[in-house]
Amino acid sequence: MNRCVIACDIGGTKLKSGLIAPSGEIVDQLEGASCANEGPAGILATAQGLIRAMLGRNQIDQIPGAGVATSGAVDKAQGVIRSSADFMPGWHGFEIKKSFESMLALMQTPGQTPGRARHVVVDNDGNCALHAEVRRQSLERGDVVLLALGTGLGGAIYANGRVREGASALSGHFGQTLVGVATSPDEWRKLETYLSGSGLATLARQVLQECGHQADPAARFPDGHSVISAMPSSDVARAALSRWARLLAITCHNIQWNYDPETIIIGGGMIEAKEAWWADFSQALISINRQFRLHREMDVRPATLGNDAAMVGAGLMAWETLEAADREDVS
Repeated sequence: MNRCVIACDIGGTKLKSGLIAPSGEIVDQLEGASCANEGPAGILATAQGLIRAMLGRNQIDQIPGAGVATSGAVDKAQGVIRSSADFMPGWHGFEIKKSFESMLALMQTPGQTPGRARHVVVDNDGNCALHAEVRRQSLERGDVVLLALGTGLGGAIYANGRVREGASALSGHFGQTLVGVATSPDEWRKLETYLSGSGLATLARQVLQECGHQADPAARFPDGHSVISAMPSSDVARAALSRWARLLAITCHNIQWNYDPETIIIGGGMIEAKEAWWADFSQALISINRQFRLHREMDVRPATLGNDAAMVGAGLMAWETLEAADREDVS
């Protein structure tokens, strides 16, 4: 029987949806604008459209469940978003699990009774991505940290054989770390203000202002993609990307001192453009570690699943939950 679970990765800019086999193989996938600025209704409409399109072009006998990876702190047991970023309006407090179950119940496949709710697993996108990477790279016995560089900055921590959630599901939210000058608390900002896809655009606009450009900087660099596209001909883009890469190196250095993981994995949407910044980042990391005498070489590597990691991880979590339920039924 051809069985797949549905997996969705919901970000501030894009929404990816895929059909995931029990092995973690991506059978099919589609991507669209997440419409996060329209609130939960816009996100659900996008997800529904992508899922219907995939089911319409694939011969799938049964869809037993779904996995959803999302930005924000997730109460997995209740299926509720407990905390969310500013770029996800209306997401805080949203009952995402119940909403996806209701939506999927209306979608019929040959092996599914119409109107029957499918089982849905929801988790933070960083947790999902790290879960997939640990499986793919056989890192189950190690201590691993993931940085997810997307519209914002997410992440996750893996230790003692599992992804660490924390007391309030806040573990791994590196983007919420405050940075600034101790004597000027009013100028403190979240780390993701600068270290993210949107943060790269913020740095580029700062460089423009420092150079005395009169044109509207937001119009020239509305997002991180515009900065990457301006490489390598733009001096402003190069300067911004250099600052961004150095900030990423400092963050990895700090993570090593705080958590001392064996491996740091870097994923998220920005990893798709790593050819533009990975060399500068690696050079900055080596320089900072030598300057501040980190005693060993750091194992920092790109996500092998690229920007698909969170989607695949959500699918694998759904399969594992279904398999656990099957074992309970047998016993």
